[in-house]
Amino acid sequence: LSSIADLKFSFEAKYSKTVEFDWSNFYVVQKLHVNMRMLVQRPEAIESAFHRGQIQALWKQIEARAALVRDIQTWIDTKEEKNATRIRFGAKLSKGYGILRKLFGRLYKTLHTRALGGKLEPMGRTLPVDRRNASELSVREFIESYARPGNPVIITGLNLTREEPWTLEFFKQTCNKSVELREKNASKKSWGRLQDAGHLPLAEFIDTFATNATRKKWYLHDWPLPSWCPEVFGPAPYTGFHMPKYFAGDYFQRGAFERYQHSWPSLFVGSEETESALHVDTGGTNFWLHLLSGRKEWKFYSRRDLINLYWKPSTAHYYIDAFRPKQEFFPLLKHADLYTGIQEPGELMFIPGGNPHAVRNLEPIHGVSMNYVDASNVWMYIWTQLQEEEWGAVEMFTDNVSIPHGLRSDQKDLSWGEWKSTSWNELQFDIF
Repeated sequence: LSSIADLKFSFEAKYSKTVEFDWSNFYVVQKLHVNMRMLVQRPEAIESAFHRGQIQALWKQIEARAALVRDIQTWIDTKEEKNATRIRFGAKLSKGYGILRKLFGRLYKTLHTRALGGKLEPMGRTLPVDRRNASELSVREFIESYARPGNPVIITGLNLTREEPWTLEFFKQTCNKSVELREKNASKKSWGRLQDAGHLPLAEFIDTFATNATRKKWYLHDWPLPSWCPEVFGPAPYTGFHMPKYFAGDYFQRGAFERYQHSWPSLFVGSEETESALHVDTGGTNFWLHLLSGRKEWKFYSRRDLINLYWKPSTAHYYIDAFRPKQEFFPLLKHADLYTGIQEPGELMFIPGGNPHAVRNLEPIHGVSMNYVDASNVWMYIWTQLQEEEWGAVEMFTDNVSIPHGLRSDQKDLSWGEWKSTSWNELQFDIF
């Protein structure tokens, strides 16, 4: 249901003015059983309940849904195949699944017929990613022009390491660790089509990744520096890294027991033979990557174009190859807006949450990245946690106590030590 809801949102954003389509079966399925109703239809409904003080009603629905999940697990564990409640509910699920499959097929038949007949509007555009200098881009403009509406941007003029530069040699000398490496496999169902490639000492990989034929295909991908090499941040008061003001309001830093609090920044190292296939980052999180060396090419689509991208529902994968598209097999692709950008050393690419993107390295590269949640995408994040039945995260982000909401328009860059020691509950915010 959540997958069909995402496609419905995309269809309405792209084609509601030009194509008629009957979505009634989307609601019919939800009436088959009380526990087959979506808890909320869209992220905006969570935001509305939060601001109206109605979030406890959602919590009660979550408690009922969690009880059902426990019952289902009990049925599985005890092998109660003849349980009457299980049989009735299973029948409703099967019926609902069949209805949604037919709806999905009818949706794409309608769009393909129009596209192949030259009667589908609008056509897509190819657009350059905006490039903005940090000296001229305020926090408020960044949120209102890029993060909240879901637009990518390349930010120039940032300095994240103001003491010792984070060169490859710096990482060789500082991080005496073994690292897990990845490589692309187009047939894999894993995130970004990446699979395990083995382990090497980081220094050895850095010395050989640009020249060794086998290791040129390997990728050090999203290696968490706080967990595996905290030495890079320097001795107390930890001024070896500065968090840019645009991302300093990360909500993951505000929860006492938030699981992602110490996951980023992470390190990427790879040759010109490495890339990540079209994907969406987990949890609707925003993403940025600051390139320290080399050049990268990015392909980006808006989440509003999901209907045109041949998504595999309930996964992070797509049938299309963003860098090698086969338009003859995917006729809707030409109706999607495509953003393209070449990232140069010293530049930071921002990708807003929920937006499909692919990236390949044009030269050997290394860089650091971060996924995060703030006022611009928090409702999308909570929406994904509902779909994944992460009830604790939903409560923590909506109880208005555990994680204070809001950003500061006068936010400054923070050193690592300052960022990690900020008392967020004591601050006043003016961007919500």
